[in-house]
Amino acid sequence: MKKYIFIFFICFGFSQERDISFVRFYLNEKDFISDIRLEASQRHSKPYLQAFYNEKKLPIIKEVVMLDGTIISRELMDYDDKGILLRKYFTNNDYEPDSLIQYGKNEPWSKEFRKAFSSRNKGYFDFQESKFILNSSNQFNKIIFTDVQGVKYGEINFIYDHLGMLRGERWINIQTGAIIRNFLYNNDMLSGRKEIKEFGLDGQLVSHIVLSQPPAENLYKTSPPRYGNRLDEISILLEDIYNKDHSIPFDIFIPRTDHDLMILTNGDSLMVKMIDIGQLNMTFQLIDEPSKLTMPSYRVKSIISKFGEKIYP
Repeated sequence: MKKYIFIFFICFGFSQERDISFVRFYLNEKDFISDIRLEASQRHSKPYLQAFYNEKKLPIIKEVVMLDGTIISRELMDYDDKGILLRKYFTNNDYEPDSLIQYGKNEPWSKEFRKAFSSRNKGYFDFQESKFILNSSNQFNKIIFTDVQGVKYGEINFIYDHLGMLRGERWINIQTGAIIRNFLYNNDMLSGRKEIKEFGLDGQLVSHIVLSQPPAENLYKTSPPRYGNRLDEISILLEDIYNKDHSIPFDIFIPRTDHDLMILTNGDSLMVKMIDIGQLNMTFQLIDEPSKLTMPSYRVKSIISKFGEKIYP
């Protein structure tokens, strides 16, 4: 089962990351969903969202930008051939992996989780979410399942010891609080003895396995118990993520510099950070100059933003 997590991290939308055709700006998440766009020249006085689109006009990267230009969060979107959203991948402000949402009722962990539900419970799972969350040690901390109505129905918690070794999993029905499955692991590193115990709804022992390889039908395809992230595919997954180039290829479709380009009517050009664009005067800041300067608008021929679009006139 862990192979699936790894496969969709590895195959996640990095292949689409270099397919950026244009960028749009939004004031907030609500405006992004409604496609109420923010003029490029209005970005300078407030936090905003910037969304990068591919040639099919699908958003593939979305970032939250603060007043000082700091990017505090980032989402990458991956789609199927029909343009249906398959997953979202999240990073923090350091571009470190944070979490992943996989959509659809056939996501393997959610499918396994729902086996504990009554067959009469049809639910709303066709486009449900499975959110995989990493902890500070880049180990899987939990998985949260949410149906299409936004109702969280299940959670899997991964339990580690003080050495970061994975020692168990607890599968919880969020609606009832019941523990529907409980796995305990033990691994004797000296003898090589691997052991996994599974407990059911009533706390009864369902299975007790002592072997080096689990049956082919087992939920886990790697030898139980798993040591943290070191014995199975997760270690390869994380290595793959960190080796990816997360930079946005502005040099391909969207020319980008660290500052805006202001061209004066006499032909001179300046790299500046625009503060305010008024009808009579413009306030800007030169590179490496902390003080603000003001320029009469009639002396400015045009301003090109650092994203390559004209913001004046």
